[in-house]
Amino acid sequence: MPEVQPTSTNAPASEPEIVVIPDKFYGAALKAKIPDAVPPVAAPLEQPKKSHALPIILAVVILLLGAGGVFVYLNRDLLFPPVVQQPIVQQPETPEPPAPEPLPTAPSDLTATSTNPQSASIAWIDSASNENGFRLERADEQGIFQGVTSLPPNSTSFIDSSVQPGKSYRYRIFALNQTGDSPASNEASATVPNLPPPPPEQPKLPPAGLDSDSDGLTDLEEVLFGTDSHNPDTDGDGFLDGNEVYNLYNPFGKAPAKLEGSDLVKSISGSIGWNMLIPKSWNMTGASADGSQATVDTGHGETFKLVVEDNPNNQGVLAWYLSRHPDVNESLILKYRSKHGYDGIIGVDMLTTYIPWGNKIFTFTYDLDGQTFINFRTTYYMMLNSLVLSGLPVINVPAGSASLPFEPSATSTGQVNLPEAVFPQTTGTAPETPTQPAQESTTP
Repeated sequence: MPEVQPTSTNAPASEPEIVVIPDKFYGAALKAKIPDAVPPVAAPLEQPKKSHALPIILAVVILLLGAGGVFVYLNRDLLFPPVVQQPIVQQPETPEPPAPEPLPTAPSDLTATSTNPQSASIAWIDSASNENGFRLERADEQGIFQGVTSLPPNSTSFIDSSVQPGKSYRYRIFALNQTGDSPASNEASATVPNLPPPPPEQPKLPPAGLDSDSDGLTDLEEVLFGTDSHNPDTDGDGFLDGNEVYNLYNPFGKAPAKLEGSDLVKSISGSIGWNMLIPKSWNMTGASADGSQATVDTGHGETFKLVVEDNPNNQGVLAWYLSRHPDVNESLILKYRSKHGYDGIIGVDMLTTYIPWGNKIFTFTYDLDGQTFINFRTTYYMMLNSLVLSGLPVINVPAGSASLPFEPSATSTGQVNLPEAVFPQTTGTAPETPTQPAQESTTP
């Protein structure tokens, strides 16, 4: 075997080793005969060694795919949210606006009336069939129209309770719907009546404490005439002190002692032709030159006003009074008669007496001046009973004749003769007039 030359150990390890066929074998190879061609038999290929890497890789891939698939499945809603199909909104077709409703027909035949001071009645004809309501307007006589109220459809009347007594108003009304207002109705006017005059406040009689002995004189009057407020018959003559003063007698002197000439009263007069007695401590003030006006001052707040008024047509006193007081309640007018026989009337205030005197009327008024009670009623009628009017005959009316108004009883405490009404009530019972015993024969 030929010796194989060792390769140099210094050759780089990276160069391949070259193997050369020895020459002695080379020639033999060339000399060899090649037999007829025999189909070459392919030598079996050397089976490569099986590798285990591929199955492992496949297993890992399958595992990853499986885990990923599970993850994807479990989180499918997050990873692949469903696509929401937006509905197709069809825009509605804009309808053509309806034709506007015609205006309502104006209300007609508007009327306005008022029969009391608190309201006015308004009425009209509803001439429309398409109204949604009405608007009522009002104006003062010289003012502008302003809304009073709104009313529902088909209304035909309204009570206006916001009026004021004594004022006049004009009204008009409109029918309304969504389109607008109808033309105005015709205008109607109403005048609201004035409030009736309040009834006169009836003066209160003194309570029992003001006439301690119920003799017809208040305790204040007892002082005026020197009588005992706890003894109804101070002089012991059998007649109560109040009855004696009313009938012009001296209550502190034995009958027939009179007031006139005593030191309890004094006389006042007017050049026009009148004179009367007043308590001595009272004074006449503010008298006119002829005495047609004068005031008697009590010094206690109350006063008595004397006025002589003209009566050029010589009317009866009742007609004269009603012509000046047309709104009074006639049933409250009372008859009056004085001790000297002068007939007249007592006004509805029960504090003014009217006596006809030719072509004049003598008036005498008790002015309370805010006092709560009538403190000098008996004295008031004592002065009227002493009145003398020039030209009128004097007639002596006896005490207890039941014809003198507000005369205290002569013997029964607490009783007073009530006056009669000029126009007696046709229904009900007239107040009972207490029976008075006749005064002594010396009564003037």
